Amino acid sequence: MTTIEQCRACKSNNLFMCLPMGSHPPANGFVRADQLTQAQASFPLNMHVCLDCALIQVPDNVPAGFFRNYLYVPSASETMHAHFSSFAAKVVAQLSGGGLIVDIGCNDGLFLGACKALGAPVLGIDPADNITVRAKQKGIDVVSEYFGKATAASVARTHRAPSVIVTTNTFNHISDLHDFMAGVMLLLDSKGAFVVEVPTAIDLIANNEFDTIYHEHVSEFSVKSFVDLYRFFDMEVFDIEALPIHGGSMRVYGQRCGGPRPAQSIVREWLERERRDGLFLRGTYEAFRDRVHRTRNELVRLLRELKFQGKRLAGYGAPAKGNTLLNFYGIGPDLLDFLADRNELKHGLYSPGMLIPVVPTSCILKKQPDYLLILAWNFADEIIAQQDAYRRGGGKFIIPIPEPAIIE
Repeated sequence: MTTIEQCRACKSNNLFMCLPMGSHPPANGFVRADQLTQAQASFPLNMHVCLDCALIQVPDNVPAGFFRNYLYVPSASETMHAHFSSFAAKVVAQLSGGGLIVDIGCNDGLFLGACKALGAPVLGIDPADNITVRAKQKGIDVVSEYFGKATAASVARTHRAPSVIVTTNTFNHISDLHDFMAGVMLLLDSKGAFVVEVPTAIDLIANNEFDTIYHEHVSEFSVKSFVDLYRFFDMEVFDIEALPIHGGSMRVYGQRCGGPRPAQSIVREWLERERRDGLFLRGTYEAFRDRVHRTRNELVRLLRELKFQGKRLAGYGAPAKGNTLLNFYGIGPDLLDFLADRNELKHGLYSPGMLIPVVPTSCILKKQPDYLLILAWNFADEIIAQQDAYRRGGGKFIIPIPEPAIIE
């Protein structure tokens, strides 16, 4: 069983493996029809937590070069358009001062496109060639490389020092956080801001969001883990913004120690909340494990009962998190006829592990299943609104997280 010996953030050895989930294929390793008879590579997915800084982490088993061809794009969600538009307005108005904005993990350029529309100079860094071509089509300059100290040195030779470096839902993909941070410190302007947006450990535990753990998401962060990591680089957290996106996220604002921005009281308040909520206690994670096992039993029992009654079931969304849930719960095509997703890159493929076919969302009204299991539960409100015709036709929804619930 694969374990972690040292915390990626604070370098502590005080780790507890709180939720072993067995072997899983990579959560975005979707399968083509001609690969259905081939064995899929799978790797242990064991959730650990550092009891010193509350960084939740899994061993890094993502194959080398995996992110060169990636399937997630934020532009598939209307929610993400509004989310990044408002974020861009804030960065341009309050942080950049007309300087260069760099987005590490820029994907299809949704955030940088919004910044560019506001007149800001921008640069993207992302290794996914198949997706960054979309950013380049928007006129965004992209460095197609993995980010670390070596890439930062290369970029620093050809570009001015950025006044803001942003990374959204990418920091949690990074195995070597210290090399990444060394690159940030090499590249960032001396008075610049480093802004990280990631889901929060505190929401993950409180809301049973175990499915946000998968091989690509090697870490899920607490504020304490940021504080401890930044200490290695003479850097400080000066502000935090709580966000509802992705089931509970945070924007963590950092700068060099003694930088131009005063530390806000919310940083201390957040640290106190993490301690008050028991994020550094083994018992918190044992209780979390028990809740996850209970909700697994409840959801599988519900689906089987509905299937026994002759109901037709399908899934909405084929997100990476959904594949953690499907594989850990053992939910396959015997229970779900298909997964409907708006992302055309996934159409015609099969979910990793469980091999459920992925189809366009137009198939929902054509096939009219009785129930849709919303695997992209973090966008449940948007999905239910989009599927009003399905709902008016008698269709119902099942939300799996934080516990199974039927929405009629």
